[in-house]
Amino acid sequence: MKTLSVFILFVTLNGISLAQIAPAPGMPPVAQAQQAFAVVQGQSMIMTNQAQLQGMIATQAAMLTSAQARGMFLAQAASLQARVAANQGAVFAAQAASINMMQRSLEIQKQLQVQSAILNLRSRGIESAAAMQRGVQLASFDPTASSRRSAMLYAESAQSSGQAASGPPAAQAPAPDPALVPAEAPPMMIRPTFGNSLEVDRPTLSEGSGKVEAGAKIKIKCETHYATLYYTTNGWTPTTQSAKYTGPITINADTHLEVIAVGPNYMRSSVERADYKVPNSPTPVLESAVAVPADGILRAGTPVRVVFAGDDIDSEKASVGDPITVVLDEQVKLGKTVVAQKGAPVSASLTFADPGHGPAPGDLVFEIHSVDIAGKHVPLFGGETLEGVKGGKNATIKPGMTAMAFVAADTLVK
Repeated sequence: MKTLSVFILFVTLNGISLAQIAPAPGMPPVAQAQQAFAVVQGQSMIMTNQAQLQGMIATQAAMLTSAQARGMFLAQAASLQARVAANQGAVFAAQAASINMMQRSLEIQKQLQVQSAILNLRSRGIESAAAMQRGVQLASFDPTASSRRSAMLYAESAQSSGQAASGPPAAQAPAPDPALVPAEAPPMMIRPTFGNSLEVDRPTLSEGSGKVEAGAKIKIKCETHYATLYYTTNGWTPTTQSAKYTGPITINADTHLEVIAVGPNYMRSSVERADYKVPNSPTPVLESAVAVPADGILRAGTPVRVVFAGDDIDSEKASVGDPITVVLDEQVKLGKTVVAQKGAPVSASLTFADPGHGPAPGDLVFEIHSVDIAGKHVPLFGGETLEGVKGGKNATIKPGMTAMAFVAADTLVK
């Protein structure tokens, strides 16, 4: 317990997420769950933001090495989060208090599982609507099917990201079950440690910016021992929920690549960037509409593309909580009926805004919350990070930049 307290103090002083405490190797599942819950319970006493608490719970759960431990921890954490919500002003009738609390706990647990499946798919490079919906549906199946489910997701991610991978060898343990392994809630960003002796080396690319032939393979490496590499190709800065590098990245069209390295101590490198131009490459065809099933239920996990409108958002002037103009970038249709027009307003907000200072660049982080479709409130789940260039340059979100949000719960929009 003394060691744990010292570690929490060290983490606090260095500005790193408080929930990143991994279990010791060989620790039994019950002990893992108890340690994780003790950390989250202790920190929850000073938490005032439900979203921050949920992100902390998800991050801690992702570090547990046993599915049994994760299950026990999530059950305890869901109840804790419900109690915190109750202490923040919710007033319950005495007779219905226990029933409402139980229902809220179950709702939180279900939401964490949906978010876990979404983030697990995104970390494997999957963004397509069909794959995302199938992955979320599979997440609700019996856990005994995890091996088959993991193999399918692994193959699909390799195909969609262009990575040459046929799947893990049969002798290896199956990949974590997306229904049981929450990842951090978006977009919990780890800041680089400019000028710190513990800094992580910036990744290097096998080929720099410029013209490449279609099918070119880009390899990434980092000199820091045991660093994990994450990358994006959508214009946003990678976080630990972005696609994890597992092999050469195939370039078949014009691509803006950004890469970070995260060390075992959760220190983060600065961002490595490259722009690749493929001669005569086709323009990507974006989906023009979100299709609602015939029963009128917009399923959890359904991807919804959004786009920034209005003025530039600059990290020098922006503040946390500022309203930002985000709208749908595609129609939502039920059969032939348009139930939400392209350009419909989307609820979103800035959750982090920091100007550049010294060698550290500016940062912006936003989260997407909801959209109204056919007069129904549809909760959304998503967000991204944008970091400026090293050297104190500010981050700027320009109108026209797109991002993906995901439906957070089944919603009837009929």
